[in-house]
Amino acid sequence: ISHLGVKYLVAVNNGTSAIQAAIRSLNINGDIITTPFSWIATMDSILWEGCKPVFVDVNKDTFNIDVSKIEEKITKNTQAILGVHTFSNPCDVIKIKQIANKYKLKVIYDAAHSMFVKYNDKSILNYGDVSAVSFHATKIFNTFEGGACITNSNKICKELKRIRFF
Repeated sequence: ISHLGVKYLVAVNNGTSAIQAAIRSLNINGDIITTPFSWIATMDSILWEGCKPVFVDVNKDTFNIDVSKIEEKITKNTQAILGVHTFSNPCDVIKIKQIANKYKLKVIYDAAHSMFVKYNDKSILNYGDVSAVSFHATKIFNTFEGGACITNSNKICKELKRIRFF
């Protein structure tokens, strides 16, 4: 944890479960704005938690969610933004935070490929309410299988641990 510069890391069985636990820990049960340009587990996790994915296209230069198109997709049912740091390239976390604050939305990052990425001299995992990572064999840091949720909130950490232990 200290190497990553984060407060809390809760290990789970895989990256998909990490996204699901993140959604559940934040008590999200409505629409989640995300990008269709991701592994299917990102969307499946949203659906499996009874939420609705609302897709925003990617920026053609970064392949990350196009922050200029997020606000037009927000409705009264929107509860969160789930950004994907594509190819270890960080999303525009500052703009996403501004939008989330404006509309009182939760922010989750699918950071499956971004375990050791830095943004503004700190771990990318420090942004958002929860970041979900994967330790699958195809990832930079791997343990054959596994994943984790990272948060800076003690309250969210306790909820993640409760979810992990049923």
